[in-house]
Amino acid sequence: MNEHIKRILLVDDDELILESLKSALEDRGYEVFLARDGSEALMRAERDAPDLIVLDVIMPIRSGYSVLDHLHRNRTHTPPVIMMTANEDERLRGYAESRGANAFLQKPFEISQLLSKVETLLNA
Repeated sequence: MNEHIKRILLVDDDELILESLKSALEDRGYEVFLARDGSEALMRAERDAPDLIVLDVIMPIRSGYSVLDHLHRNRTHTPPVIMMTANEDERLRGYAESRGANAFLQKPFEISQLLSKVETLLNA
């Protein structure tokens, strides 16, 4: 049995979203790290070696797409990535998937949707 506590990096510039998602994930037993922009996300991904990343598309300093590209370009193993956005342009889903995102959520979403995707990706 694997006793490793799964580590999740949450990346969003919206403090309310970070705190609500962090609380829900910690309630499920995950260890959660926070980043508030794309540059901090890259630093935390390198330092904390998360098992999964939940990444907002639109952020200051570096977009979620830029973070995703950097992760795939500079790592031998990239953890699964769930991208999320409040932008309603449906083309963003395909764009995220073409860049290597494993899942995509349209804000606002139910916490249960995120938890389901997290569990699926971490148990794959």
